[in-house]
Amino acid sequence: MLPKLRTIDPEKKYHQVLDCALELFVKNGYHRVAIPHIVEASGVSTGAIYNLFGNKENLARTLHQQILVNFQSELTARLANCDTAYDKLRAFAELVYAETDRHPITMEYLLFMKHAEFMDDMAPICMTGPFRLIRQIVIDGMANGEIRQGNYFISAVSYTGAILRPAQLKLECVLEGSLSEMAEELIANAWAAIKA
Repeated sequence: MLPKLRTIDPEKKYHQVLDCALELFVKNGYHRVAIPHIVEASGVSTGAIYNLFGNKENLARTLHQQILVNFQSELTARLANCDTAYDKLRAFAELVYAETDRHPITMEYLLFMKHAEFMDDMAPICMTGPFRLIRQIVIDGMANGEIRQGNYFISAVSYTGAILRPAQLKLECVLEGSLSEMAEELIANAWAAIKA
């Protein structure tokens, strides 16, 4: 009888390591997490982790990029059927609230991790693709008269701040309930801060 061969699913291991690293980085902080902690949490061997990512820094970069790409992809998909600045900004808010309700650990990473502490050459979250897109939506909204004239950056910050603060409060267990269920009022308040 031939020995049973193990079937290795590299894709599953890859995502298992990233998911465990995400949780550990958020709960403990990047500097308090070592590869052996990720091995223990994920059940993936040290050798496999090094084969997949090379080192902890590359694993962190991969995780960071994946989270941003996933958020940007979801936002882009939601924007596909939006015509007005209001509809586009609403789509952003609904995504933030849905993600906070469904994947709180990912939103904790986006909102609370101090990425510059371990990736000093990476742009802060507010300068990444999704937030550049929000600024462009605000610029376009000012140009077509939907958004009050002024400093586009301040208007974008006013809107995103009003949207992100409830997500932070939800993650800190200050605000209870589903943000998606509160979205109507939260979005109306955020929009009121910048509408023409």
